[in-house]
Amino acid sequence: MKKLMMIVSLCLGVSMAMAQTNCCENNSYTSDSGAKPTCKTVLNYDKNLIIGYSITFNYPIEEIETAVLARLKSEGIEGSKKKNFYAFKEIKYNKLWNRKFDLYLHFTGSTNAGTINMLLSQGYDNFIIPAADCETTNKALKWLTELDLDVQHYRYNLNMQTHQEEYENIDKALEKLEKKRASIEKKVKKNKDAWKKFEASKTVVKEGDVNVDTKKIEKEQQQAQKLTEEKNELADELAKINKEIDSVKSDLEKKHNVITDYKKEKPRTINDDQK
Repeated sequence: MKKLMMIVSLCLGVSMAMAQTNCCENNSYTSDSGAKPTCKTVLNYDKNLIIGYSITFNYPIEEIETAVLARLKSEGIEGSKKKNFYAFKEIKYNKLWNRKFDLYLHFTGSTNAGTINMLLSQGYDNFIIPAADCETTNKALKWLTELDLDVQHYRYNLNMQTHQEEYENIDKALEKLEKKRASIEKKVKKNKDAWKKFEASKTVVKEGDVNVDTKKIEKEQQQAQKLTEEKNELADELAKINKEIDSVKSDLEKKHNVITDYKKEKPRTINDDQK
């Protein structure tokens, strides 16, 4: 009988161990970009080995860190940096745990990929053992996968902001050019008016007229030459500015199309899965 009880206990122990391992290693969570969360041993802020949760995304680590901290802040979760970890003390955050707890996040990586390491503690560095609490572990793994969309939205908004700023800069450049063109057109009109006035008042030399004021004629010729040169210079300036305006308008239209197309690439949200 005792032998039978020992066998049953052994079987139960093996089953529990396998179940605990499965909730970490055989989880079905996969992020939007294909990243899979895991349970692994990490160094905590005191350089002690602790089993925690981890996920790696193929995004720049700075963008991952900024996006995750921004999400937590938007949900009322703020903490401070403790050595190489961010510490969020005595928080209530049901998305991870249905009790007050301490959350520690560590970000590491490069411009090509970044890893988030996460530890959960009941306080006083009483860290949770992932395999011993499958319910909390499943929440943690699910939460880590959802961060993918937060980073995607952060990167999308960052790029959209850059496109919009570039559009505004091109639009401002166009506005300056159009003001410059208006100024040139005003000078062109002034030159035309001067020509009309000149034509109306210039000396008309009749054939056989011996009383021609040669000095006046010479002065008028100089005036006509000056008006002609001014007219040609303004025509060149106007042609040049019109060419620049056409080019900038083309750039503005291209940037508008880029923004329109980019709006179609907006990442989905977690709520999309619930529709």
